[in-house]
Amino acid sequence: MSTKIFKIIPAVALAFTFLACSFLTSQFTSRPSTSEIEKEEQAVYSFFVSGSDPVLILQNTSTNISDDDSQQMVDSIKSSFKEVSNETLDSYVERNKEPSQLSPDMDLGVKYVLLSQPETGGYFMFSRVGFNNALDQALVYVGHVAAPLAGSGSYYLMEKKDGEWTIKEEIMVWIS
Repeated sequence: MSTKIFKIIPAVALAFTFLACSFLTSQFTSRPSTSEIEKEEQAVYSFFVSGSDPVLILQNTSTNISDDDSQQMVDSIKSSFKEVSNETLDSYVERNKEPSQLSPDMDLGVKYVLLSQPETGGYFMFSRVGFNNALDQALVYVGHVAAPLAGSGSYYLMEKKDGEWTIKEEIMVWIS
């Protein structure tokens, strides 16, 4: 009987370890909810428009990536942002496969107007924000057109520390 117990104990211990690891892994790699993502996306946008009132924002999202060079831009982002996680980059690509419209109900901490068409200047354009599952790393494209022939567009790798988003790295992709 003691030999049987010595065979059962390791099997039970192994099964328990497997279940515990499965439970813990699912806890740490679970995807955030849509509402959590939207809240953090608005916080990222707010970072760029704070201090302006009112703000003009293009309603249609933009990535400054055409279908012809999408893989080239992803490779460029990956090689330029050494600390971008695969989760963040994959999320960015997935959320920006198709253009979408920003919600008029966003809470950006400032008054804003969503534009259906670009104006001569003084407006922002945003991509959808890609996040890692922990929602502490973000990748976003931001364009700002101050006036005709005066603007720029950049990709930003951001990190959240102590509840605040900050820019970790920037890649400028156009300027005029």
